[in-house]
Amino acid sequence: MTELVAKKLNLEHEMVLCSSTGIIGRQLPMEKIEAGVAAIELSKDKGNAFAEAIMTTDTHPKRIALEFQIEGRTVRLGGVTKGAGMIYPNMATMLSYLTTDAAITHEWMKTEVKAAVDDSFNMISVDGDMSTNDTCILFANGLAGNTSIDAGHPEAEIFRQALRYVTQYLAREMARDGEGATKLMIVHVNGARDKADAVKAARAITLSPLWQCALAGGDPNWGRISAALGASGCALDQARYDISIGDVQVMKHGLAAQYDQEAARQAMAGNEVTVTIDLHLGEDKATAWGCDLTHGYIDENTLYTR
Repeated sequence: MTELVAKKLNLEHEMVLCSSTGIIGRQLPMEKIEAGVAAIELSKDKGNAFAEAIMTTDTHPKRIALEFQIEGRTVRLGGVTKGAGMIYPNMATMLSYLTTDAAITHEWMKTEVKAAVDDSFNMISVDGDMSTNDTCILFANGLAGNTSIDAGHPEAEIFRQALRYVTQYLAREMARDGEGATKLMIVHVNGARDKADAVKAARAITLSPLWQCALAGGDPNWGRISAALGASGCALDQARYDISIGDVQVMKHGLAAQYDQEAARQAMAGNEVTVTIDLHLGEDKATAWGCDLTHGYIDENTLYTR
């Protein structure tokens, strides 16, 4: 594929990066790919078409673009992604392409992309399963004309925050569009002993099929959350942690809180449901994203190769 594209666009082979997805074990249909490459037309205004072209079981394209200032110059950062199933533990069945016209040093860019991915694409789960291929690439052409950004650049933080915003937005939209999903799950863990524990705790909730099913049914069965939390391996004091669903605190100091059951149901009625856990053991925190588990997921995956 790289040879076909390089020839078509008159590029060196090493300037072409290849990524793909599909049914495991099946060879890619090279005759179709060859015909598709031959039909490529470069354009400055086909980003939306690209976002749609990479969809597989996605129900809609995921895309975002930002403009911000670096050294008084307008800098652009955009991204598209695809992926709706087999999303775990680190990226997994997803493809993400980010572009910017900022000038960035290569080493700093690698560090920042890895950090951004760790707090976004590596914090989502649709089904706790994984695949054989995933990609996240940031292309930077430097046409904004700024001084090349590195760790010592006085406005490096501006680009860092923009990159985090883009990757977290795209990750969240992937979880929202999980196969068969009807609800986005947002899990905040606060007060963890360390960052690793915060990540373990937050991801454990998104991975629980029992809680995913409760989410699908709008059932505020917080025992499912507590059980997943206990099994996560994070440091936990039974007498200290709290759990809230939306604004409704359902567990306080490790015991059932006094709360309105109907209010808890209402907190789960929308298309976004937030679970907040405070471990009261430290200062670290993490956020993970997931979705509910519905009959739609089963339907999608019982007929996948037919």
